[in-house]
Amino acid sequence: AANFSASLSRQLAEKLPNSLDMAKSSAWIKGALARNLDTIKDESELLNQGGVFALVGPTGVGKTTTTAKLAARYVMKHGTQNLGLITTDGYRIGGHEQLRIYGKILGVMVYAVKDEADLKIALNELKNKHTILIDTVGVSQRDRMVTEQIAMLSNMNVKIKKLLCLNATCTGETLTDVIRAYKGRALDGCIITKLDEAATIGNTLDVIIREKLKLYYTTHGQRVPEDIQVANKVELISKAMTLNSTSWPFQFLEEELPFVVANIDNYADYIKATEVGHA
Repeated sequence: AANFSASLSRQLAEKLPNSLDMAKSSAWIKGALARNLDTIKDESELLNQGGVFALVGPTGVGKTTTTAKLAARYVMKHGTQNLGLITTDGYRIGGHEQLRIYGKILGVMVYAVKDEADLKIALNELKNKHTILIDTVGVSQRDRMVTEQIAMLSNMNVKIKKLLCLNATCTGETLTDVIRAYKGRALDGCIITKLDEAATIGNTLDVIIREKLKLYYTTHGQRVPEDIQVANKVELISKAMTLNSTSWPFQFLEEELPFVVANIDNYADYIKATEVGHA
């Protein structure tokens, strides 16, 4: 349901009380999802408490724009004096320049670093800042550079909280692949990006719930700083359920499901018989 995985849908169906009507069943499901979707209570967990935050994730997920949005929100609330900006994105043509432009608009200097030694120097120079945001280079989840990047962020003298940017337009399988590539290296939370481009978001919420990640923000456009907001679990779950009302050619019709299930059972029996034959 709502593009949630078969596993999560099955768990919800098994725990759903039999006595509820359609409306109450829907409310129960939304409540169950909300209890399991971990989100920050408000912006104080990032903007007020401060610290060092690195936005990590694959190429093209919107890390630089999201960093700029967070920086702008900080400046609007606390001013420019206690904010530090760092970029490690020197691989793309103009990678450093994009954040520098945002920094110039905001009145905040941007430090460009290329390796671990540079990062240590930059962090030392910014050590008196209340909040430091690091925009990292985009790396495919299957690239060995993920390990190197996270190792660099973990080898500093200060605690760097790593926030994984997840593209809402990706499949559940791809998102799971991305999270597992980074998760073993102590992620502190995630941000959903490109919410405005996603036809369905149930799969994204499903993966975040399953992988037990804390959700900080969602982004829904290119405008800085307007198109970002603190994650609202009730709103997101309602959106996931609403988007599912659209009929997609990739979804089975309700009357087709019994045939699909029957074929799955037959295939499972076939596999078992084959295994016995080869034993």
